Amino acid sequence: MAILRAILTATTGKHAPARVPVAARRPLPVFHIETGGCEGCAMELAALDGAAYGLAATGIAFVTTPRLAEVLLVTGPLTRVMAPVLEAAWHAMPEPRALVAVGACAIDGGPFSENYAVLGGLEGRAPIDLAIAGCPPSPAAILSGLAGLLGG
Repeated sequence: MAILRAILTATTGKHAPARVPVAARRPLPVFHIETGGCEGCAMELAALDGAAYGLAATGIAFVTTPRLAEVLLVTGPLTRVMAPVLEAAWHAMPEPRALVAVGACAIDGGPFSENYAVLGGLEGRAPIDLAIAGCPPSPAAILSGLAGLLGG
């Protein structure tokens, strides 16, 4: 839905969503893992990385390897197949590090929690530093949560 909002905003000439101010410091490196589900949260995250939200100016940067990340951002439910992948990514990250669960599925398993291939969400299984609720949460809500990690 946010992608559609961003397209409509761009084509109708209305103002883009307000940027969330963050503290001035080096970029916060974030590594994203999508573990399954409907991928709605991952699509909202992709919209956040687009021009409408100006992510580059906020001090948040997505990285391609967990070795460079300070934040592990998880979307989707915790599946049996992806649990070891998440654990390996977490252990590859340098200290200090933070775990962010985005969306109902990542937090508590969402509508997929009863599936045989799903272990549930991260809640109760790992120490979540930030949980961004929603199904899916808007890009602005995700940005606001991540900005909070920067102290903004």
